[in-house]
Amino acid sequence: MPYGPTRRSLLAATILGPGTLATSTAPARGADLAVRDQAGELSFPSPELTPYVDQLPVLPTLRGSGTLSVAPSRHRFHRDLGMAPTWSYGGQQYFGPTIEAHRDQPIALAFNNQLGRHLFAADVDPSLEGATEQDRTKPRVSVHLHGAVTPPGMDGHPEQTFLPGGAMTYRHPNGQEAAHLWYHDHAMGITRLNVVAGLAGSYLLRDQYDTGTATNPLGLPGGEFEVPLTLADRRFHTDGSLNFRTLRSVPQGHWDGGMIGDRMTVNGVVSPYCRVAKGFYRFRVLNASNLRAYHLYFTNKMPFWVIGTDGGLLDAPVRTTSVRLSPAERLDLVVDFSGLVAGAHVDLTNDQELAPSVRAVTGARPLPYIVRFLGTGGTGHKTAPPTRLRGGTRQPASLPTWAAPSRHRVVSIAQMRGKNRPPSMMLDNLTYDDDPILMPKQGTVELWEIVNASFQDHPMHLHLAKSLIVNRQSFDLKNYLRANPRPRTGIFWAPKPDPFLLGAAQPPQAWEAGLKDTVRCPWGMVTRMLVRFPSAAELGFDPDAAFAAQNGKALRGYVWHCHILDHEDDCMMARYRLIK
Repeated sequence: MPYGPTRRSLLAATILGPGTLATSTAPARGADLAVRDQAGELSFPSPELTPYVDQLPVLPTLRGSGTLSVAPSRHRFHRDLGMAPTWSYGGQQYFGPTIEAHRDQPIALAFNNQLGRHLFAADVDPSLEGATEQDRTKPRVSVHLHGAVTPPGMDGHPEQTFLPGGAMTYRHPNGQEAAHLWYHDHAMGITRLNVVAGLAGSYLLRDQYDTGTATNPLGLPGGEFEVPLTLADRRFHTDGSLNFRTLRSVPQGHWDGGMIGDRMTVNGVVSPYCRVAKGFYRFRVLNASNLRAYHLYFTNKMPFWVIGTDGGLLDAPVRTTSVRLSPAERLDLVVDFSGLVAGAHVDLTNDQELAPSVRAVTGARPLPYIVRFLGTGGTGHKTAPPTRLRGGTRQPASLPTWAAPSRHRVVSIAQMRGKNRPPSMMLDNLTYDDDPILMPKQGTVELWEIVNASFQDHPMHLHLAKSLIVNRQSFDLKNYLRANPRPRTGIFWAPKPDPFLLGAAQPPQAWEAGLKDTVRCPWGMVTRMLVRFPSAAELGFDPDAAFAAQNGKALRGYVWHCHILDHEDDCMMARYRLIK
């Protein structure tokens, strides 16, 4: 039986639309572990690659302040692929080093742009907002520390970019609890290209409770038993170089809706293996993919604990056998390998399907081969996570209970079908430069209802602010759109979904109950979340302060956007300001 949809089923899905091909496909079984793609007529398949033959690399660590060159590098993604040109922060490997910082200890990170011709020069689409022909030869960069509480001029604003030969120093106050943040490029119109080229890295913020050392007060695995895992699907040419293109039907140099890889990489290596001792490990998992989400579980269905999300630790560990992870989300996992004897192995796998509308166009299937864990028989960390992580002695305070929201805000995600190009996505039916922009008040809590009237999931990210998921609820998408025709682009459109709601609201999964900066918003559903916008007094800086872009343009405020990188490059990003 072929691994992937048949041409007939793809045709049926294209004709019938969303709803077809909704069943999950399990990972292929048997001795042949070669990763295959049977949809070559729709996409550009990578070479066949055997998983679990390369060891998981440990990326270098930068502690505190430093200087990082945004520069070309070379990297081998798999033993059977050649050395490939890539980009990195630091110029020594794919991606950047893991940066470690401590709460309330400010650091300065200086980045200098040493890039030449864009790694994906032929894939630049100058018709996108902010992109120009110059990006092919003089690519702009901007470095955003995702999840950070950062002054607006230090946030890595998509319009605050710098060219080759230029530099920017970002000063981060680190005035927040320990959490897994990440830094990545945010240059408007070419973010998707720059990140796939290699401009991303983890940022582990520590505090007095979660120190990252073996003697941390919470008793969590530390040192060699704490391992960052950066997940990113990628696509390769036969020579081992990165291939950004997904769809054969879209001419090169045109935005195609989403870079979807057909090979899984972790820390920059295709489906690696990791040697583990008998004991507990802490995995800081980041989804750095452009579009793919993942449903992660172990092949033997063994349980593990989720101890934290985007904004830091949960109140208590959540024991589960699987988790879902959308682009830009992070999860903090503790896994017990005490029963894994020397020579035995267990695999972390995935069976997350893409939306039916995306599968029909791309033929993309789940990528099952994530990481194989090989037992060494050695002695590891022996302590299970505590029953509580917050609110106790030598623990951080319990998660906040926010005041009742002062405003109820409805925002919309919609899909606009373009002529001779894939559909583009819109927030409130507005493009980036359109008014009105959102202006929440400092120090307030708002209830956001995100109405996803498109035909795929979207992970929504607000810079600076933190949120708590309230619930998700289905609605009658067809009749909602029929009753509320969209006006022309540029006119605000976010109709209330109340008359079209279906069934009961679904609470978030227990492991989603922490502070979030990126929230999965499924298609055909209303996602409700509380969002808290901090005040200048509590921040120690003015979140509405003006700052200048490199071209001298006066900027103010932050942005909110879908974190499917291809979508934020094409109209699915908006400005907002925090007013007094």
